[in-house]
Amino acid sequence: MTETGLIIGQAVFLLLLYLFIAFVVRASTRALRSSEIEMTPPRQADPAAAAPQAQPAPPTEVVGAAATAPRWGLRRAKPEQPLSEAARPEVVHAAAAAEPHLVVSRSNTLPVGTTYDVAGGATIGRSRSSRIPVTDQFISTSHARVFRKGHFWFVEDLGSLNGTYVNGRRISGEQQLHLRDEIRVGETVLRWEE
Repeated sequence: MTETGLIIGQAVFLLLLYLFIAFVVRASTRALRSSEIEMTPPRQADPAAAAPQAQPAPPTEVVGAAATAPRWGLRRAKPEQPLSEAARPEVVHAAAAAEPHLVVSRSNTLPVGTTYDVAGGATIGRSRSSRIPVTDQFISTSHARVFRKGHFWFVEDLGSLNGTYVNGRRISGEQQLHLRDEIRVGETVLRWEE
């Protein structure tokens, strides 16, 4: 094999290695972005096992020149105490109190401002059995669905031809919903509210 052939072979090998590394990095980045964040309620501390914590001593009075000098960065940190579920019920039960719904922001077929309750989940599509029936030529029979998983709400494209968009970005698979996210299916835009 000639020297030119070896150089070309090395260049091809390096190019393939670069493409492989770029593919792995891209796949890892997508996996991290779409990974599900699971919220668990705080653990309740066993009252019998918890020992009483000593209270910090009150600060001593400073006299003289030191009393007038600024004391930068001399703050006393408060000791961390775990909060039980009873102390923070709004954190644990926030999802239970939410009343999720979709509001029509823009549509050629639905009245703007129409609200759809999705408390038990909902499907969007041209089918009459869809909870949110949209007669739009760019929407599939079963286009997308909104559902709850744990404490969070998600939207999922159901293999539609024209895709489902959240805040202008086409989604593949499940996408977590946040307050005022806009879901676009065909020419209809629905705003997520809780």
